[in-house]
Amino acid sequence: MLRPVLCAYKEMTHGGTNIGSRASAKIGSMGDLCIEFQWGFRALNGYLHELDAVASGVPYASLGISDRRHARMAVAVISPTGQTISDPYILRNERLTPPGSVAVLQLSGVMTADGDASTPGAQGLAASLRQAYANANVDAVVIETNSGGGEVTAMQILVGAVNERNKPVIGFGHMAASGAYGTLAATDEIIGSSQMAQFGSIGAVLTLDKEFLQYFNESYLQIYGDNAPNKNEEFRAALAGDFEPFKALANKATDQFQSQVAAQRNLTGADAYRKVTLSGRMFDANEAKRRGLIDGVGTLAYAVKRAEAWAGMYKSKKKRA
Repeated sequence: MLRPVLCAYKEMTHGGTNIGSRASAKIGSMGDLCIEFQWGFRALNGYLHELDAVASGVPYASLGISDRRHARMAVAVISPTGQTISDPYILRNERLTPPGSVAVLQLSGVMTADGDASTPGAQGLAASLRQAYANANVDAVVIETNSGGGEVTAMQILVGAVNERNKPVIGFGHMAASGAYGTLAATDEIIGSSQMAQFGSIGAVLTLDKEFLQYFNESYLQIYGDNAPNKNEEFRAALAGDFEPFKALANKATDQFQSQVAAQRNLTGADAYRKVTLSGRMFDANEAKRRGLIDGVGTLAYAVKRAEAWAGMYKSKKKRA
């Protein structure tokens, strides 16, 4: 987890253009983050390049942002005969959904709670999950994932929606790091798309802009009410050079995230081995499987077959009940 604290002052230049304020504005517009750093910086770099393109006169429509949003809203319903029907609104209409279908939903890009220009956000994916649960002709759901994480709130929204399931939900990951992995950990089974698929980054990190702290100390005076001595206590301590309260937040967030994954997954090995699994490291699919972070490796078709198998188990359990 990363908290984008005070990312609003330091300036950088690239090609004579100030990009620090734009990068800070983007990071600062988001809530607390559960994100894999290297992947996150690549996503931020792509965002900045698009801003540069628009500033240089490239038409906004030619950037393909609308196309990306529609792709992330994509719903593919795969029938028992293998027929694939792609329509973002099909789950709302049972008459268009063949009985015994598996719905394939998308979790990709930077996870946000409410969405932005290029993504419908966690609320949109959670709505699609609930539509799949309500559609009697959908037997199971696969969440195809290519994300390094994003807002903590987005992960919490999706974990809550997965936990509401009345039918199997299977995770299928190309890249599932930090908040994205936290989401898939709540599913019935996780399949890696190939041996090179990546999983992990379980942990917390907070970032502070030291130059902004200095600037704020020199430029602003804060006056707090006497009856709110603990308001913004971490920030106030950091202004005074004490970062231990922020460290305590990072430790608490790490413990919560690790406990969540440990409770949801059958991690392998002794305590020392499991500690490495939960240490924030990324693992390829084979190593992730050895450690219990995922259950298998295969194609999307294989993940759909596993979803169908789980659907049979769910139905048998209901009959016994």
